[in-house]
Amino acid sequence: MPPTAPNTPNSPVMVPNPMHQALSQLYSQLQQDADTMKNALKPADQQMSASGTWVGPAADAWGSQLSGYSSDCAAQVNAMLSEVESALSAEPAQVTAQEAQSKAKMMAMLESGRLY
Repeated sequence: MPPTAPNTPNSPVMVPNPMHQALSQLYSQLQQDADTMKNALKPADQQMSASGTWVGPAADAWGSQLSGYSSDCAAQVNAMLSEVESALSAEPAQVTAQEAQSKAKMMAMLESGRLY
């Protein structure tokens, strides 16, 4: 997206916000993968719930734990989507060129592990 011309002569030129773009891409990817992540443990949970897969007290305890983790997957994915959506809505789509450069530098530091 090219820089947008301001409405007033003294206003700075606005450019796309790299953080907004990155969060938007992340949110789109997470939405695409959400069902897979939510259901990641469902086949194993269903197999453990079937009689005769594994029996005994250890199997019962492990199966109960697996069932809890399986149920928790959906809640965790929904929380993750909500968190990214919140961060995305907090970032403006357009910023000044100086702000964009600063955000790009911070993102590069985060990706390299120099800032966490």
